[in-house]
Amino acid sequence: MRSIRFLAQRLVYGFMVLIGLSVVIFLIARVVPGDPARMALGPRAPEEVVQRLREEMGLDKPLYTQYFMWAGGVLRGDLGKSLVTRRPVAQDIQEFLGATVELALFAGTFMATAGIAFGVLSAKYNNSWVDNTVRLLSYLGIVTPGFVFAVLFLLLFGYVWPILPTIGRLSAGIAPPVPITGLMTVDSLLEGKPAVFWDAIKHMVLPGVAMSMSGLAQQARITRSSMIDNVNKDYVLMARSQGISERKIFLKYLLKPSLIPSVSVLGLLFASLFGSAFLIELTFSWPGISRYCMNAMLAKDLNAISAVVLLLGFIVVIVNTVTDAIVSVLDPRIRLGQEQKSA
Repeated sequence: MRSIRFLAQRLVYGFMVLIGLSVVIFLIARVVPGDPARMALGPRAPEEVVQRLREEMGLDKPLYTQYFMWAGGVLRGDLGKSLVTRRPVAQDIQEFLGATVELALFAGTFMATAGIAFGVLSAKYNNSWVDNTVRLLSYLGIVTPGFVFAVLFLLLFGYVWPILPTIGRLSAGIAPPVPITGLMTVDSLLEGKPAVFWDAIKHMVLPGVAMSMSGLAQQARITRSSMIDNVNKDYVLMARSQGISERKIFLKYLLKPSLIPSVSVLGLLFASLFGSAFLIELTFSWPGISRYCMNAMLAKDLNAISAVVLLLGFIVVIVNTVTDAIVSVLDPRIRLGQEQKSA
């Protein structure tokens, strides 16, 4: 019951955040210079045709009326029509979202496993050459933008040593599986096509690793610092005095509490992957929702921009809620503390 109440509070907070985000992104999309109707029809379109499109889009109405019309459509699942693709935005999102989600899941998994592993390795060999090497690489990973890694990987492993594909989700000549989930790897396994699965994995390596580098470096540093802080805590020293093996101390008494800050930050880092995917998808010609949104921004496609940003905000809320649930399991004091405040 306590866990359900804790999660319900988080969902309520998330819903309030989404309302605020919808207002902000709606206003920003409307005040950006440029006439969406004119941009959609071109500079040579007659003014009466442009005016008719403005009326169809509701741009001739007051801002608050436009917002409630748009928000009402969103609640009904109607995200409007894209001025770029000439299709419903919901249909575009359904087509492009799977590619970005799949890439983010790959990058997030690599970021979590490699980041925590490097952090544990660095803490275990504290102040050694291993620790110094991991710390140096972490600094480089944090200060270097993701698109720099993308270009570097593209040059090294796409042209100098062409061992990995650099464009798209599948190689030319390989038929994609029937879209069921939108995830190429999952759909290929559901159809029993292991060759398509491995080809899709190879296409995700370069963009996925480039996208995860900054988060990986931060995970390594946070895990290392947390383990070093906990290694001399009283409960660890007491476990050693009782003759408990170092392996058990490490796994049971040291690793679990040390992962609490790592997991907390991991949720934020995973959610940020969707924001950092814009330049990565453009570099590797990845047909995802971020690349779709970039094209919508260039054309000032209001419906597409608002829908994608709101969708990304929804993903951030869900990821943060799941992260809070995991952290509350690792450390029940967080959940109990929130309940005492609300009592």
